[in-house]
Amino acid sequence: MAMKFRLVEPGEGGKAAREIVLSHTDFLIGRGTDCDLRLNESTISRHHCILHLVGDEATLIDLGSSNGTFLNGQRVRSQAVLHSGDELGLGSNRFVVLLGDQEWVDPGKGPAVNPTAATQKMRDQPKA
Repeated sequence: MAMKFRLVEPGEGGKAAREIVLSHTDFLIGRGTDCDLRLNESTISRHHCILHLVGDEATLIDLGSSNGTFLNGQRVRSQAVLHSGDELGLGSNRFVVLLGDQEWVDPGKGPAVNPTAATQKMRDQPKA
């Protein structure tokens, strides 16, 4: 995999509670002991879904889970293409998908610049 694929589980105040690096092509999520990400919850199927990662693309594949796999609030019936910033919902678990093309933005940090600072104007450029 060329890019660093990750799932970020939002914590208190929008900060990242944990970050899961997706380490191989078919990343299995479920309740089973053989899963890459084990979610020990009764609403999660033993083999719930797979994140299929090839090149710089990621696909979410539902494995016929009883309670469903949700992408941005919509149930995925078979498969769906993932994009950075998508929200993956599995039972009571929520994860933000990061595909390496942008960094996780911590909403608790606030603006990067001082919002009360005076705006500075550029000087007029001399005409050539």
